[in-house]
Amino acid sequence: MNTILSPRAQASTDQVPPPQRLEFWESYNASQLIGLTCSTYDPQGLHAQGRVFDAGDVAFTEIRGNQHVIERTRSMLKTHPKDSIFACILLEGDAFLFQSGQCHTVRAGDVIVYSNAIPYLYGFTGNMRQLIVEIEATRLFRGRAEMRPQAPIQVDNRLRTGRLLANTLRTMAMDFVEQARADAVPHVAEQAHHLLHAALNPDAARELNDTAAWRLLRAEAFIAEHLNDPALDAAMVARAMGLSVRQLHRLFAHRDRSVSQWIWDKRLERAHEELACERMRMLTIGDIADRWGFASQAHFSRAFRARYGMTPMQHRRGGT
Repeated sequence: MNTILSPRAQASTDQVPPPQRLEFWESYNASQLIGLTCSTYDPQGLHAQGRVFDAGDVAFTEIRGNQHVIERTRSMLKTHPKDSIFACILLEGDAFLFQSGQCHTVRAGDVIVYSNAIPYLYGFTGNMRQLIVEIEATRLFRGRAEMRPQAPIQVDNRLRTGRLLANTLRTMAMDFVEQARADAVPHVAEQAHHLLHAALNPDAARELNDTAAWRLLRAEAFIAEHLNDPALDAAMVARAMGLSVRQLHRLFAHRDRSVSQWIWDKRLERAHEELACERMRMLTIGDIADRWGFASQAHFSRAFRARYGMTPMQHRRGGT
């Protein structure tokens, strides 16, 4: 029987006296999500509910509420520091996000991605519901500082690839918060990493025509979802996509690597993260190698050293 995970945290302002609701909601968010200030012009006061689920190093937060505004000020960055990336999926209502001199209008169905290391103002004009997918910046970027967004990035729903990315992220997040299965955590975490990477690199899709970019995103999402399947290879991906292996390789030529190289690079990245994770200390290096499909620990060590310039043991002992 699959284990259903309970929320790591949940709260509601409904049982709190109206004069104390803003302070309560700010305190809850500071402890479970992010430090911020909150205000509302609703004469009934703030009505808000939230719950948080963990999927490995990815957090999924569902928030429902009435009209309100949240702000993460420059002083809040110092008193409540946090370096993470939010992908906010607005399910109901209308909103606006102001950050780095840019103001984005957000409608139901939109996805907007931004950094919590930069001040912002986020307002909801009426009743709202949203899902937030959060990943620590250091884990998401893996040393690639150029990927850090300096302003909000709104997924472009006018493009087929944008609609696919937004729909896939929304479906994945909704399915997980509605039934958070323990056995789904590895797949959900890997897919979340992949989709946020894609959202943060919108220019990559413009190098391809719309159909090719859509197919490539679908292929990458399929690989992310099946990354720890020992049978995963180019042929398996091609069958799932309804393409020939040759067509699939042509798509991945835009990533400057073969399909197999892409698969093994992603497996190495996940193994790299797990070796540094305290929760994975009970697993041996051989266990982690086996989890990600490497034929032997020696094979894993050679590939790891070629990619990261150190052995898996050196990394586990504190290397970078």
